Amino acid sequence: MGLDLRGVPCPLNAVRCQLAFEKLTVGEGLRVTLDSGEPLESVVRQFLDAGQQVDVEINSEQDATVLVTRLSP
Repeated sequence: MGLDLRGVPCPLNAVRCQLAFEKLTVGEGLRVTLDSGEPLESVVRQFLDAGQQVDVEINSEQDATVLVTRLSP
């Protein structure tokens, strides 16, 4: 599943990520493209704090793609 949330302000981007993530089963991943800076940092922190696997790929100075893999229900 993938989301393009570039241009979506905080905290709306984190809420949209969480809603999409809740539909996943253990082992599935969510790919999200976000603006760099606070949007990226807040979403990464949100899922790391929840104990999920987070991988970040920097696309450019303006945006990055985050892959969140569900490790626990």
